[in-house]
Amino acid sequence: MNYKLILFDADGTLYDFTRAEHEAFDKTFRQFGIHENLTYLHKEYEKINLAIWKEFEEKKITSTKLRLERFHRFFTQEKLSLDPVEISPVYLNYLSQGTHLLEGAEEIVKHFYGKCELALATNGLANVQNPRFAGSDLAKYFQHIFISEEIGFPKPNKEFFKHIFSKLPHKKSAIFIGDNLTSDIKGGNDFGIDTCWFNQNKRINESGIIPTFEISDLLELKRIIK
Repeated sequence: MNYKLILFDADGTLYDFTRAEHEAFDKTFRQFGIHENLTYLHKEYEKINLAIWKEFEEKKITSTKLRLERFHRFFTQEKLSLDPVEISPVYLNYLSQGTHLLEGAEEIVKHFYGKCELALATNGLANVQNPRFAGSDLAKYFQHIFISEEIGFPKPNKEFFKHIFSKLPHKKSAIFIGDNLTSDIKGGNDFGIDTCWFNQNKRINESGIIPTFEISDLLELKRIIK
């Protein structure tokens, strides 16, 4: 297929968010004097963080409230005497430094660079995502970066995609590539553009959300997009 615009999700598609987030969590809590049970604590935090980002996708919580609320819930559950107001900015600063890429990410982006327009489209916090992108090896390849907090609507909301295509004129020849079925693929499907599910771990899709294409290796995009 020929496309004039490739929209890439960021975290879990090009960027190794799992590694970046784990490192940020570890550095933050060690800075605040917690050195034991970090593996357990991180797993519990991940559950709470995943749930609250789902609330964000569903417009049940704002990005401003999310910053503190996830730590408030976590500290309450684990009975930790820590202040979310102190912890959150430290954690976000460490997270903004996490520029690790997934295998094949730079190669595939470089492959399409100059052949079509490339854009990043991510649900995220602006003060985390902007410095991460600016400091990464992919920055030189992307003409456009769209961040949900700056747009005011998260994926899969149609307003997120309306904003993108108010700036870019290629809806009829665009494809969205992402790892999240409910935000990336559903969002693209609902807006009427082609989608590609990056299913790196070869999970079984029981969601009822059907992508146009499915890959488990980013380099497979070479055979899909000409």
